[in-house]
Amino acid sequence: MQAISVSEARQNFKKYCDAVVEKNDVIIVSRNGNGKENMVWIDLNVYNELQKAKENLEYLMKLEESYKQLEQGKVVVKSMEELEKMAHE
Repeated sequence: MQAISVSEARQNFKKYCDAVVEKNDVIIVSRNGNGKENMVWIDLNVYNELQKAKENLEYLMKLEESYKQLEQGKVVVKSMEELEKMAHE
């Protein structure tokens, strides 16, 4: 992981892009000099994996909430016929 300034990023853009893609490096670009938030450069594959992990976490949180509702008896029982009818509505 490297932390660089915006001007360093401008001057050596290709170098840092290559580091991210070829070496799987993470680049933090500091933008504090002009009052803006910092940013991070990461490889697209890493980004995609982070997105998948986020989606999985959201799914697990929904499952946990459903389990809590089940434990509290907050359930609705439906017959197979009722479920099939709902699917066609």
